[in-house]
Amino acid sequence: MIRRYRGIALILIVVTLSVIALVIPELKISAFSNTFTRGDEDSFLGLSLGLDLQGGTHLVYRVVPEGGGDPNPDDVEAIRNIIEKRVNEFGVSEATVQELGNPPDRIMVQIPGQKGTSLSVGFRGGAYTADELQEFFRTDLGRPDAVVSQEDDGSLTVELDSIRPATIDENGNVIEQSEPDEWKPLVEENFPATIAIWFNQTPVEATPTPEPGDGTPTPEPSATPEATATPEATATPDPSVTPTATPEPELEVPSLEEVQQVLTELGYDNANVEELGTGVYRVTVSGLDLGGVDEDGNSTLSDVEIIRGAMRAIGDLLLYDASGDVVRWAVGGGVEEAKALIGNTAFLEFRERICGGDILNPPDGIDPNEWPVLRCNDSRFFTEQATDLNADDLADAFPSIQEATGQPVITVVFTDAGGDKFFELTDRIARNDNLLAIYLDGEELVAPGADQGISGGRAIIYGPDITSERARTISIQLRAGALPATLELIQERNVDATLGDESLRKSLIAGSIGLILLLIYMTVYYKAPGVMASLTLVMYTVVLLAIFKIIPVTLTLSGAAAIILSLGFAVDANILIAERIKEELRTGRTLLPAINAGFNRAWPSIRDGNVSTLITAVVLFYFGDRLNTSIMQGFALTLGIGVLLSMFTAFFASRILLRLVARTWIGKNTNLFVPVRDVTAESQGAES
Repeated sequence: MIRRYRGIALILIVVTLSVIALVIPELKISAFSNTFTRGDEDSFLGLSLGLDLQGGTHLVYRVVPEGGGDPNPDDVEAIRNIIEKRVNEFGVSEATVQELGNPPDRIMVQIPGQKGTSLSVGFRGGAYTADELQEFFRTDLGRPDAVVSQEDDGSLTVELDSIRPATIDENGNVIEQSEPDEWKPLVEENFPATIAIWFNQTPVEATPTPEPGDGTPTPEPSATPEATATPEATATPDPSVTPTATPEPELEVPSLEEVQQVLTELGYDNANVEELGTGVYRVTVSGLDLGGVDEDGNSTLSDVEIIRGAMRAIGDLLLYDASGDVVRWAVGGGVEEAKALIGNTAFLEFRERICGGDILNPPDGIDPNEWPVLRCNDSRFFTEQATDLNADDLADAFPSIQEATGQPVITVVFTDAGGDKFFELTDRIARNDNLLAIYLDGEELVAPGADQGISGGRAIIYGPDITSERARTISIQLRAGALPATLELIQERNVDATLGDESLRKSLIAGSIGLILLLIYMTVYYKAPGVMASLTLVMYTVVLLAIFKIIPVTLTLSGAAAIILSLGFAVDANILIAERIKEELRTGRTLLPAINAGFNRAWPSIRDGNVSTLITAVVLFYFGDRLNTSIMQGFALTLGIGVLLSMFTAFFASRILLRLVARTWIGKNTNLFVPVRDVTAESQGAES
C-alpha cells in the first residue's frame, strides 16, 4: 500500500514541477552569489528555439595569421573548436560553426536567437525612469521596437531588434556613424544634467579702527562754542534722535552673473542657471562629457569635475551635487555581444600603479583638492609596472552580483600559486598607498586600492561598462582561452526563421490536433489501458518539454522530428502492454495478475527496441561531433532524451496507474481492459 502511494506521489511531484517550469517563461533561482536562469520570455513556453524556428545571427570571419599569408588548417580547426566552446558556454546550443573554403580560410557562425541588441544607459543618480527613456526612443528617435527596463544596479537597458553598425571604408575611415553614436548626443541634449551649487557665505572683514602712531592721519578736533560744549549738553542724548543700528556684515558670494559667465567660458552657452537663495544655484545643462582617456593615453576629467573646479575658483564651495548626466553608454546583447564573444581574446593583466608625487604637496598649477585623485588616475603623474600575476594563474571566472550594490561583477578565482601572488601584490599596494590596475585586452577596467592584503585567492572585477551580459561574455572568454589567429569580420546579417511565426503557429496547431486524435483513438479502442496510456502520453509531453527547458536543449526542426519519433516509441510501448494484458486475460487470469504479467512480458520487447534506438542516437551524436554537424547532434540528443523518458512513462507510470484503477470499481469489469475488436469477435463466437 505504502509503495503504491509513494509511486503516485512521485508522479504527481514530477508532473507538478514540470508544469511550473513551463508556466513560468523565465526561471530564476538565486543561490548564494550565483543565479540559475533558464527560459526566455519571448519564446514559446520559454523554450530555447533554434535558428530555423526563430532566426538569429549569421557571421562570417576571415582567419588572418599574425605573420600574414594563408592560415594553417590546424589553426582554423583550433579556432572553430574555441568558438564552439564559447557559444556553448554562452548558453546557445544548436549553433552552426563551420569552416569555409578549400583549404579552409573562413569560419561561418550562425547563432539562434541573437538578432536583438541592447544598449545600457546609466544616468547619474538614477535621475530618469525607464518609461521616460522608452518614450524618447519610440517618439523622438523613431524606434517603436525599443523596450526599456531597469536593472538591479539602477541602469536602464534598451532592447532593440537591431542597431545599424558604423560604415567603414577600406582605409578605416568612418563613412557613417553607428546609430548608438548618433543617439548619444541626442539623449544628452534631451535628458539634461542638474547640478546643485551652494557657496559658503563668508563675511567681509570689518575695516579696522586706526590706532595713534600707526601712520594713519588723525583728524583734528573742531572748535566748539562754550554754550554747546557744556557737560550736560554732551552727556545727555537727544530723545528725538533714533540711534543708528550697527550694520550686518556683507556676504561675499559669487553672483548669478558670475556663475553664468564661468559656464559660458567653459562652452556651456545652453546652461540654465537659477538662483534659489543667497549663494545657492541650480544649473541645468546638456551634453556633459563623461571623460576617460584621450588619444595620448592621458586621463581626462569629466565635465562635472571641470565645472566643480571652475566654481571652486570663484568662491568657497560648500556643496556640489550633480545628477542626470550620462555615466554609462555601452552597446551589447544580441549581435554585438555575439561578435564580442566570438572574435575577441580576453587578455587579463594586473599592473601595479605607482602614484606620483607627495599627496600633501601638489605640483604647481594643480588644485590641492583634486591632487589626491589626479596623482593616481592621471597618466601624467603615475607610472605602472608589470607583475608576476598573469592569466595562467587564473583557475576560474564567472559572473555574479555584488550583494551590497547589486552591480554585475566578474568573480575570478586564482590557483594556489596565483592566490599567493595576489596576496603579496595587494599587501604591497596597501602598504605603499598605490593602486592595482586591472586591464582587459589592453583597456583599463578598474584600478582599486587595498586596505590590506587579500587572501583566499578570490577577487571581483567591476566597472561602469560591465553589464550582466558583458560580465558573462568576459567570463567565458577568460575560461575558453586565446585564439591562435586574428579574426576579421567580413559578413554580418540577420537570418529569418525558416518556418516563420505563422508557419510555426500552424505546425503547433497541426501537432496538437494529431496528438488529440491519437489520444481519442487510444481511449476508444483500448478503453481503460488506452485512457491510462493517454494520461502517460500527456505527462510524457509535459515532462519532456520541461527537461528541454531546464537542461537546456535548443528545439529545432530536426529536434521536433525527434520528439515525434520518441512519442511514437512511447505509444508503441503502451500498445504492447495493452495487447499483452489482453492475452493474459484471455488465458483466464484475473485483472491484477494479468496486468503484472502483461508488463513483465512486454518489457523485453520495449527494452530491446528502445536500447537499439539509444545506440543509434549515440552513434549519430558521435559522428555529428566528428563531422561538425550540429543538426545531427541535436536530433540525436533530443531522440535519446525522449526515448529514455518514454521508457519511464510507459513502464513505470502506466503500471502504477493501471494497478491503481484495477483496485477500484472499474477493475470489476474486465471488458474495459479488452480492445473493442476482441469483444466483438468473442460475441460472434458465442452466437455461433
